[in-house]
Amino acid sequence: MLWSNTSLGLLVHWWIANKQQSGRGNITPNVLAHLPVLDVMGLTPDQLKKAAKVFDRMCHKQLLPIHEIDKDPTRKELDERFAREVLGLSELITQPGGPFELLRMKLAQEPSIRGNK
Repeated sequence: MLWSNTSLGLLVHWWIANKQQSGRGNITPNVLAHLPVLDVMGLTPDQLKKAAKVFDRMCHKQLLPIHEIDKDPTRKELDERFAREVLGLSELITQPGGPFELLRMKLAQEPSIRGNK
């Protein structure tokens, strides 16, 4: 659940989703088996503990709709914490003006996400 709500998880969903309606994307059951997701079996026990800790600290926070991903402080925090604490990625990736901010900005402007908003 944690992974699916990060910008990277949402990017994977958007990439695979059927985008026949503006602002909507769905995934058919036959595609689910091939949906690229984080392999939690590949995480170390320490990474799994850290993921559980991030989830426990963030599960009660509100997320904005995906078309507002670039303005969502909770999603930004989730991206930062998941990338650094669970995946061990460099702080440079999540800093202002970095790749995660660019990803959120581009996803928010994508017509198949934005719809007519």
